[in-house]
Amino acid sequence: MDRCLGLLSISVYFLFVLGCGIVAKQEWSENYALMEGVSATNARMIDGNIRTFGETEFREGSQDTFGPAPTSQAIVMFRERKVIRRVVIHSDNLKKFNVYADKGSENWQIIKEVSNVASNPIDLSVNVSFPTDKVRIRVLGTTDDAALRRGQRRRNFWASGNRRAPAKIYEIELYGYQSATPARAAKLEDQQEAELDPLLE
Repeated sequence: MDRCLGLLSISVYFLFVLGCGIVAKQEWSENYALMEGVSATNARMIDGNIRTFGETEFREGSQDTFGPAPTSQAIVMFRERKVIRRVVIHSDNLKKFNVYADKGSENWQIIKEVSNVASNPIDLSVNVSFPTDKVRIRVLGTTDDAALRRGQRRRNFWASGNRRAPAKIYEIELYGYQSATPARAAKLEDQQEAELDPLLE
């Protein structure tokens, strides 16, 4: 009975240590948006300067059409594919938006939907199972939309009143997981073995 309890304790310990090891390895990478060769629809969104901002862009001519209000967007493009796990957006007027990642050849897959922004910066955990070289933010609403529509109605009573304002984005940050270095992994393994030795005696 004592032997069974001992083996059970060791098994539980192994699971605990293994779990801690996995968590320890999941540190954030460097900000991919600041890497060499990365570009965006507006360079000020990824210049590392929180004091500058760029506005999301509408398709050419879309703001002059009737019907559903068009959406604006911002796209960040990498030189090589990355697995994205975290998106941070600095914006003081972004209210509702979706985040997409390109699976290849403009095959956009939605990775996050945000219906009501409550803080700035907006810090999002995302679960993308595939590497991508493009991330798109599609703006569905800003806090400036109502003021824009009021201004349109004052200028033209017959205006559709169904336009959106662009989002002002001060910075976009994109992160993945950073694997533990070999030296750190070896140190963690030595520590685990030292803690386990008394249990095996």
